[in-house]
Amino acid sequence: MCHLIWNKRNSIIFRGEGLEVSALKKYLIKVIKDKVLTFSNAWTKHKDNLILMEIYHYFASSCQQFGFSCRSLSEMETDESEGDGALATVIGVLKRVHTIFFHDELAGGDIRQIFFLPMVLKMIRKEVLEGCKIIFSRVFPTHFPTRQHQLWKMAEQLGATCTVDLDDSVTHVVATNAGIEKSRWAVKEKKLLVHPRWIEASYYFWKRQPEESFSVDQKASS
Repeated sequence: MCHLIWNKRNSIIFRGEGLEVSALKKYLIKVIKDKVLTFSNAWTKHKDNLILMEIYHYFASSCQQFGFSCRSLSEMETDESEGDGALATVIGVLKRVHTIFFHDELAGGDIRQIFFLPMVLKMIRKEVLEGCKIIFSRVFPTHFPTRQHQLWKMAEQLGATCTVDLDDSVTHVVATNAGIEKSRWAVKEKKLLVHPRWIEASYYFWKRQPEESFSVDQKASS
């Protein structure tokens, strides 16, 4: 992977391959990769700089590779949504990072404190589900440490508060079955009952997704 790194005066300060860029590497570089690549086999040293995105299926070969039988965007001579597609989402995040990096009020500050990129990305991501308090119901495997589950971690990274205590402060119940106790409580108390995919979608699109699009199938309660 080739990189150009620019400073605030629009001068190139590095040109090269990979992320081995001396002391600047962990402060300034963003890595964008679709989510098919896992942290366990790549970018383990730079995962805090990684922006995961939905896989962009433009060519027919991409659809075939992942087992989709639908026509590709190129075959339909169209493209994804300009407003909320995978690429548009990442561009929006990059623009926000760019705005923070080049903000006039931050000029002259200590680069180690102000432009530590992982902190910028965490700050932006934590705005997504800010104010949400989530409880999970029968989503995790039995005896699995709840706080170690990926969904729990994703929700917290998005700024939500996760809890195991059911009380009136809970705003969302995450479940796959509408007939279990916590799901029925959510409906009775007019709380938001959502499928786990709501967290995943909000994570990959860097935006709180409409809960009604991720409702729990009422048939699951029968």
